[in-house]
Amino acid sequence: MIVTLSLDDFSPINSRMDLLYKLKEHFDSNFKVSLFTVPIEIGVDTDDWGFPLAVQELQREVRSNLDWMQIIPHGLYHRGREMKNYTYGDTVEYMKKVEDIFNGLRFRFERGLKSPHWSWNKEVVRALNDNGWWGAIDPRQPNMPCPKKFYKYNYSIDQPFWESKEEVLKLHGHIFGTRNDLGKCFNNLLKLPKDTIFKYVTDFISEK
Repeated sequence: MIVTLSLDDFSPINSRMDLLYKLKEHFDSNFKVSLFTVPIEIGVDTDDWGFPLAVQELQREVRSNLDWMQIIPHGLYHRGREMKNYTYGDTVEYMKKVEDIFNGLRFRFERGLKSPHWSWNKEVVRALNDNGWWGAIDPRQPNMPCPKKFYKYNYSIDQPFWESKEEVLKLHGHIFGTRNDLGKCFNNLLKLPKDTIFKYVTDFISEK
């Protein structure tokens, strides 16, 4: 069985590294996870998704596990639908800022984007296309603007995905705080065969 697991809202305060390590131990060297990560800078208000990613302890922990963890940008601050009204210029500036942040932290990351709350517009998509980035789209929103290169999941981890006959399970959930978060759905993931082959979301990028 081939599975890709993506999780939203990875951040220092909600990293759930304890559960990620348990999955890694259970599935052994087969396990990989794609983490849509909030690249918050030090000094910004922390009333939404927690402390900046530049916490030194987490920096070291993430860097030491990038052989099975894939980092993908997930907005900038994750303040509501922050990208809903981005202009083309805003998006280009955003991409540069994200690159500077992750490069400064020495995190290997993917030039892709999952917007907070699946909310963006055609100008964001145009900027992604022009700069060679891909974007994650929501299968529940058929009218969501779609970039030339995109990723789309097929099951939420709170659904009975283990009953599926599909060749590839592209699973999606959250780190914390939702009905499909990692803690609530942990036992669902353990229903997968131990010899499941895990892939990254970038192994399943589609093109229009």
